[in-house]
Amino acid sequence: MKLIVLIILAVINLSPKPSFKKPEVLNRQINSTKQDAFSVLNRNCNFCHSNKKGRTVFTLKNMNDFAKAIEYQVFLKKKMPKGRKNKLTLTEEKMLRTWIDSLNKT
Repeated sequence: MKLIVLIILAVINLSPKPSFKKPEVLNRQINSTKQDAFSVLNRNCNFCHSNKKGRTVFTLKNMNDFAKAIEYQVFLKKKMPKGRKNKLTLTEEKMLRTWIDSLNKT
């Protein structure tokens, strides 16, 4: 009987535990993901996409509003960013994709 109890306890302890992240940890990850994506947009997009008053189009405040358009132009049509010298690296593409995917989960 003791052997059965020990086996059951061992199985329970070896079973994978679900990982629940605290809300503040998730918020930090989302903010980091957004900041990473913004750095890509700012570096590769804002120098062309600025309005006539010299203001940048993509900001931390409004970039989520452009997420679907960015996804369409960058990943589906592959039209942005324009220019031979202004291509996204795989890391930059991953940063944008991670940010867009994080918005689709919320």
